[in-house]
Amino acid sequence: MMNYSLKCLRVFAPRCHPSRLASSSSQGMCFELSDEQLEYQNLARKFTREEIIPNAAYYDKTGEFPWDIVNKAFDVGCINTSIPSEYGGPGLGVFGCSLIAAELAYGCSGVQLVLEGNTLTASPIIIGGTEEQKKEYLGRLTSERVFMSYAVTEPGAGSDVSGIKTRAEKKGDEYVLNGSKMWITNSGVAESFFVLTRTAEDPKTSAGKAFTAFMVDAKTPGLTVGRKEDNMGQRTSDTRGITFEDAVVPKENVLGGEGNGFKLAMKAFDRTRPIVAAAATGVAKRALDESVKYSLQRKTMGVFIAEHQAVSQMLANMAIDVEAATLLMLRAAQGTDDGILAPYDASIAKAYAADAAMRCSTDAVQIFGGNGYNKEYPVEKLMRDAKIYQVAILTDILQ
Repeated sequence: MMNYSLKCLRVFAPRCHPSRLASSSSQGMCFELSDEQLEYQNLARKFTREEIIPNAAYYDKTGEFPWDIVNKAFDVGCINTSIPSEYGGPGLGVFGCSLIAAELAYGCSGVQLVLEGNTLTASPIIIGGTEEQKKEYLGRLTSERVFMSYAVTEPGAGSDVSGIKTRAEKKGDEYVLNGSKMWITNSGVAESFFVLTRTAEDPKTSAGKAFTAFMVDAKTPGLTVGRKEDNMGQRTSDTRGITFEDAVVPKENVLGGEGNGFKLAMKAFDRTRPIVAAAATGVAKRALDESVKYSLQRKTMGVFIAEHQAVSQMLANMAIDVEAATLLMLRAAQGTDDGILAPYDASIAKAYAADAAMRCSTDAVQIFGGNGYNKEYPVEKLMRDAKIYQVAILTDILQ
């Protein structure tokens, strides 16, 4: 069992500390975190400095799954943090999970994606699972060192979730699944999958009634996991395609009721989108910190490059991006926990943080000059890792 003696995280950005964003008659908005949240941030920050940063380049180069880091994350409690306490987890809300994600992604967003993969898959179970399903799947996450994957995206249906083609046909007390999924995180190590399928035969059936979600065991006959994809960034993440060929799933594995899968999947995306924004913010913050450090060491024309106006302006804009992304991300996270304006705020936070990560990492490469283009320095990896945030969990063009 994991050790949850230390509890959550200190605010991510040094100047942006929105906790509950609550107002009072005398003080207005609160920008302080609780002692518990500060402890959690210190835990995640320490873990990142000691375990992730020293090993990030190795896993980026080899593409290996970071089992060593994963096992240590289980030991200290930096994984499965969203699981409610009644099922063995610490029961952190989206706010706490977002703080953790920002810290972990600061070290390596690929490792962070691995560690946070269960959070997305657990979300629809927390939202719409039966008590038996929660005990089985959530309890397994906290009692064993296992992974689950969220299988929604398909080769022809990414941001347009309503366009998925994988079908589930009901036959007696079972469903027969056929189709394929793509870009599924942790699928090579997953024990089970959250799978969204189309069950309505009428093509005119609304998305809110046409899809059904299932929990599918990875050993189900007819389920095949493909090769690991050779991606540009976040290379340690085990991303693959999976196919279903007459894969039989019992009716007890339906999640949220037949016809409710689309709504369940959208709620899970809304719930975890602030966490994605947090990870992107972590990448942006790392790019800023590396750029500041380098610009105060590298000299040209007899002065540190930070003293050149063009470079100092780039650093200032990066700082603005980090501060703004942090505030948007934490506001969206707290709003999600409070159930107010969640999809709107979460979408804004994710879109802005994704662009901020890309801008900051690209500028970091520019500030490093030729060194920035070299793998001996950390910023080219940041730029490769950052791009996915503009593409995944709904592309920014459609956000």
